[in-house]
Amino acid sequence: MAAQLSAAHVLLALAVMFVWGTNFVIVKLALAHLPPLLMAALRFLLAALPLVFVLPRPRVPWRNLAAYGLVIGAGQFGLMFFAMTRYISPGLASLVVQTQVFFTIGLAIFASGERVRPFQIVATLVAVAGLAIIGSHTDGHTTTAGVLMVLGGSLAWALGNMVSRAAGRVNVLAYMAWSSL
Repeated sequence: MAAQLSAAHVLLALAVMFVWGTNFVIVKLALAHLPPLLMAALRFLLAALPLVFVLPRPRVPWRNLAAYGLVIGAGQFGLMFFAMTRYISPGLASLVVQTQVFFTIGLAIFASGERVRPFQIVATLVAVAGLAIIGSHTDGHTTTAGVLMVLGGSLAWALGNMVSRAAGRVNVLAYMAWSSL
């Protein structure tokens, strides 16, 4: 028997989709007034400041927190925000950045010898086909450089996934806050 989602969970899922769907447009508007790396730094600083005063630092080495912060802050968001200044539309950037899943799978196979199951291969092929279909219908303002920068950001996100995995079981909110400093 299939489990039913409560109304609260459905509303939460819709809220997450709304925030994810609109944040790239808001970032694009902000990038008209702020340089990309400053925008990325402010994004992390404003998220970290209230939380680091109430959440204890996770019991992981500082180098792990710093590596995650650098890879995600400068790598993922720095590259993506720079690309969004004039090389790719916010909508396409929000789609291309999701290729991090493919990079994460590849890194997991390479770094830890994980095995890919047949259903994961099929799911990956379906996702790649979907990305290709959607990506082929751009507004004409997207450049190869923009797509490559966002792909670089996606790879950085995948590296961040590997770094956070190495941290082990920690309070995720505290980890995100402290790595954002």
